[in-house]
Amino acid sequence: MEIAAPAPAPASFATPAPAARLTNPATFALAGLMLAVVAWLAWLALAPPRIPTPGVEVAAAGWNARMAGHLQALGEPRPIATDANARARDYLLAQLRAVGVAPEVQRATVRRSVVYFFGGRHNTIGVVHNVVARIPGSAPDAARRPALLLTAHYDSGASTFDAARGAGHVAALLETARALRAAPPANDVVLLFADGDAVGGLGAKGFAEQHPLARRIALSLKFDDGGGPLRLFSARGAGAAALAGWQRAASDLPGSSLLAEMARMLPDAPQAGPLAGLDAPLLLFTGGGAAGAAPAPGQLTHLGDAMLRLARAYGAAPLAHGVQSGRSYFALPLAGQVSHAPGVLWALMLASCAALGLAWRRFQRQDGATEALQGLFGVAFLLLVTRIGTWTWREEMMEAGVAGAARPPLALLAVTLCAFIAGLALLRRNVGASAATLGALFWPALALPVVALVLPGAAWLLAWPLLLALAAVLALDSAWGRQLDACARAALLLAGMAPALVMIPPALRDTWLMLAPQRMYMVPMLMALPLLCFAGLALMLRAGPAIAGALALAGAAFCLAVPTASGAPSSSSVAPDAGLERLVYFKDMNTWRAYWLLPPQPLDDWGRALFAGRDEPAVYMEVFGWHSPRQWYAVAPRDDAIAFPECFVLLDHVGKVRLGRFTVRSKNRAPHIEMWMSGAKALRSRLDGVTLTDSEGPWRLSLYGMEDRLLRFEIESAADEIFAVTVQERMTGLPRHLLPQPPADAAPLPEYAGATHSTDILRFY
Repeated sequence: MEIAAPAPAPASFATPAPAARLTNPATFALAGLMLAVVAWLAWLALAPPRIPTPGVEVAAAGWNARMAGHLQALGEPRPIATDANARARDYLLAQLRAVGVAPEVQRATVRRSVVYFFGGRHNTIGVVHNVVARIPGSAPDAARRPALLLTAHYDSGASTFDAARGAGHVAALLETARALRAAPPANDVVLLFADGDAVGGLGAKGFAEQHPLARRIALSLKFDDGGGPLRLFSARGAGAAALAGWQRAASDLPGSSLLAEMARMLPDAPQAGPLAGLDAPLLLFTGGGAAGAAPAPGQLTHLGDAMLRLARAYGAAPLAHGVQSGRSYFALPLAGQVSHAPGVLWALMLASCAALGLAWRRFQRQDGATEALQGLFGVAFLLLVTRIGTWTWREEMMEAGVAGAARPPLALLAVTLCAFIAGLALLRRNVGASAATLGALFWPALALPVVALVLPGAAWLLAWPLLLALAAVLALDSAWGRQLDACARAALLLAGMAPALVMIPPALRDTWLMLAPQRMYMVPMLMALPLLCFAGLALMLRAGPAIAGALALAGAAFCLAVPTASGAPSSSSVAPDAGLERLVYFKDMNTWRAYWLLPPQPLDDWGRALFAGRDEPAVYMEVFGWHSPRQWYAVAPRDDAIAFPECFVLLDHVGKVRLGRFTVRSKNRAPHIEMWMSGAKALRSRLDGVTLTDSEGPWRLSLYGMEDRLLRFEIESAADEIFAVTVQERMTGLPRHLLPQPPADAAPLPEYAGATHSTDILRFY
């Protein structure tokens, strides 16, 4: 009897032909060279940006000295509507006139309304004083051309910690104006030193809505607060021409559309603000020094040099009105900053889906559908397990965030990375390398359309690595690929993994450095999970488990080496060692008394003497109500030179609705009046006959720069409800003569520390 020989097993694209087991020196050298190149490119991608040597104009004698002088002149807090704000404005006017620029002060009343998720509305009304100047262009038709806008804000918050914020950009903008006036570019350049930025961008809103020069703006360059080196924070409506100017003039300034998308999660991140409403692209640059501190001399030079380079590049370029669709932009080693249109992203996504479908079909023909589904759901199980594992530790991560400890989340990320790659290696052993690889690449392909729709600026991070990884898989599946020896196959797979190795680690690092100061640890940790799927590509090699293990160790080392501090914008406006700088002198009309108040913080000897008899912060219901925050509290002498708000109830009528009419005037000419309604929701409200709100919801109003103006209010509520309106005048500084004598060894209280509040409550019942 003749026995038939068994049929040969189908040749899967993960298993090379026998010839592939042989290696030759050429392919071995090629694989080693590609490994070295990819490692070098990854190292370049992770290297911090180098601060370039300043240009001739900025390096000239006097530039740094003048900017340092500007910083000194702007060294005090400059809140809107304060005397310090007026002094800063006068200084700007004098400096601009000294260089031959004719500035003007735009005085405008601006209103801003914010609707909260729970239906409440917060209205802000302020009188702003913008400093606006125009530097005529050198082109004969410059007056008919669109203009370039350079803007920074000259106001600040009220605390001493806020005094340096914005001052560096103002100093650089003053010196940029000097340089542009001496050698003007072709286009007109409009300078905007905005007021009221710290209270909702009121100055920029006033310029965009009310100033005639706003209609001429074709491109805006905004420079805002933020720690660390100067970088492009976001690009609103910027097309190829706008981004090309940045890449040509200041390619050393980092920037990424991914980080612009991530910045939306930050609570107090710099925003494009009302200038985004102009019919012009807006590039927002942030940084220039440590958060809350004046830029160092080297950073100041870099800031001025970058601002001048950008102004000259865009001032000489042809400008046109109109915003464009947003582009993806990011940095690559050697290539520098690159960008591409949204259509490229969708083309990459379609090509990736087609490549994945083709690879899946070929695998099913060779190995069957069962193994393919096992690989698919096996990777899904790994993703689910790692997701649940990280979520299980969310409370510990939150506690670490409150304590400011970034190492535990990084350690958890390193463990998660190693566990996921180990799971991929185990899955490869059970279902085969091909099934594990395609299963790992399926889920990033599934996530890509979702990311492209929700976060289009971040989709490039998935699109490029995914397409090239699938291209490598298809190449190995071809007849040519199956004839390659082991080293050539390794080189081909390394080429497919190169985009992921070069693009993903810097993106994860930058995202971590942006979000970690805000204690937002879970976002980059969860963002890393689908990106770990690209490690499955290494499993197609015979030495795949060993290579995957090396990748896991390298990834863990990378996680533990990421810095824990960052210069990213921070929501905190208080120095960690503020002492009594946040002290408030609170004068209360209802109790006819005054109090010292301080937010919860450790007390020094002076603070313990001031709050003698208090062991810890507490809620003082009898004065501030049950829902007031915990705080340090002590009775203070009453200073009658500080007036209470002048408030009069004119009408309290109950009909179909309860109508309350009252007037408010500040005898203190307070720069800030804060008002809120409690006990009921407002149906409608008006100020001086102008509608504030016309729908039911919680009511709050912030007023700036009202001086001693008489304000007439009307508020309607449901007829069966009673309500109260709190009127609180907020002024900078403290009545220092009422403070107890500090101990001899106590740190002196800064000149501009503290605030004074004077409060009254109107009741309608």
